[in-house]
Amino acid sequence: MTYKPVTLASLVALKNRDLFLPHIQRPFVWEWDQVTKFLDSLMKGYPIQTFLTWKTRDPIKARRFMDDVVEDPELSDYYDKEKSQQGIEKIFVLDGQQRLQSLFSAFAGTFYGEDLYIDITTGDTEIEDGMSYNFKRSSASLQLPWFRLKQLSVDGRNSEDISDEINDRLATLLPLPSPEERTKRERRVRRNMGQLTSILREDKHIWIEELDGISSNRYPYDVVLNIFVRVNSGGTKLGAADLLFAAMKEAWADAEQDIEQVVDNLNASGKVEFEKDMILRALNLAAGLGATISPELYTGSKGDANLKTLEANWERANKAFDQLRDFIYNDLKIYSNKVIRSYNAFIPMFEYFYLNPSPTPEDKQLLKSYYYKSQLFNWYAARTNETLESIHHILAKNSSGKFPLAEIKALLASQGRLTDLTIDNLQDARLRYIVLNLIYVEQNSSSPFDVQYKGNEPHIDHIYPKSKLKTYSTQNVNHIGNYRFLGATDNIKKRAEDPGAYFTRMKSSGIPIMRHLLVKAYSDDPGLLTYHNYTDFRDKRLQEIFTICSSVVNK
Repeated sequence: MTYKPVTLASLVALKNRDLFLPHIQRPFVWEWDQVTKFLDSLMKGYPIQTFLTWKTRDPIKARRFMDDVVEDPELSDYYDKEKSQQGIEKIFVLDGQQRLQSLFSAFAGTFYGEDLYIDITTGDTEIEDGMSYNFKRSSASLQLPWFRLKQLSVDGRNSEDISDEINDRLATLLPLPSPEERTKRERRVRRNMGQLTSILREDKHIWIEELDGISSNRYPYDVVLNIFVRVNSGGTKLGAADLLFAAMKEAWADAEQDIEQVVDNLNASGKVEFEKDMILRALNLAAGLGATISPELYTGSKGDANLKTLEANWERANKAFDQLRDFIYNDLKIYSNKVIRSYNAFIPMFEYFYLNPSPTPEDKQLLKSYYYKSQLFNWYAARTNETLESIHHILAKNSSGKFPLAEIKALLASQGRLTDLTIDNLQDARLRYIVLNLIYVEQNSSSPFDVQYKGNEPHIDHIYPKSKLKTYSTQNVNHIGNYRFLGATDNIKKRAEDPGAYFTRMKSSGIPIMRHLLVKAYSDDPGLLTYHNYTDFRDKRLQEIFTICSSVVNK
């Protein structure tokens, strides 16, 4: 085994030429906030752990990294047949895929067709949740202070020359009133550009542990497979709350146990993953302590007072968490992580139950609308603490008892966020799990993810098989109007059969195909599902999907 530093630029050069992912690796699963927190750590010079690779000539399927990160990729499209062959030397990443793919897309690729930009003037102060740098994705070219990271891969100048150019342009584009402010900004730009070029070009940020299966017989495939399983199985994930419980022990002795019981209760289905950080943040907000979790809140005489307040409110809070749990499973019917973009969205719901323990059915409908808006429009992807605290103030001032959805919408709209669903929103591929789950819950009063058999969670299935729509563009095939849910075991058995024949057979067997097709004319006569009618069916089904979703979301 060798342990060596490498430059990111050298890894970019090796990507998909010598450096691959083994077929046993899962897909890229990081959410946007995980990518930005990772990049924020690099900008601050934090250690990012080592990467584990394996050099081999074994006939192992080699999967290319994505040049453009896409949602739910077809992994088979990324296999390199030539590199997968026996005798061909390649290097596989066993541990570090999420970090490397993030770096490759940031400095030499794209995320969902969009380049990654950094606000080159940030970094002096904390923005939120420990983040000090602002990042943004855009398919259009952005003006300074937004700097495109990919530019560094083609700009061979040193950081000082690039910084001087940026500072000259900023002086014209965004003039500052005083020499002191200009000097401070220029210094920050130089520091940031120096760190960015260092991340790309210097070998002090990335360390590789390489298992050499070519010059040594110590690392055959079966040994490496065992290593891979162990390094990727991970341990118990520690969050900020875990690190703060030690500070709470004396003032609130049962804090950790009480919060763990709430987490276990919320995670009762075994298919969602609430964490203690979210519970602690919710408790803080309900007590008026803000959304930031920090040691200062729980230490010293002020910290003791805060903890006594949380402990005194615990019985009431515990009941509100019970109500939240019932609402999640009985009303929203949420049984999968795949339909949750942000767990922070549940915090205002908890606060509402905390303040209003007897909501009306109408209020629950407004809560349902709020939840789907927050997930579909990703309200908590940025400025999370600020958003939570603003909504907290709305809830605290609300004396009517009615869930203040209108006020929350007005707040988010004032920040430039989307608040009402349009038919165009449904075309976002990242939303397909949320949209389909909403459709099936509204149609059948049950979640397709509420399954007992672990291997039978629903897959996304194309009503018209992709293999039969080769004359259509990918966007027109991978379309919400052509998607449905199908249990994994059924999906494995399903053949790429013509939809007319397939759904006719299903209907003859007594299976209610309307819950899948949604369009009555085609459900009444599935023989109409010909390839000539594909666009008509897809567009009419899209309209039906929008009608159902809009009735819930656009309250």
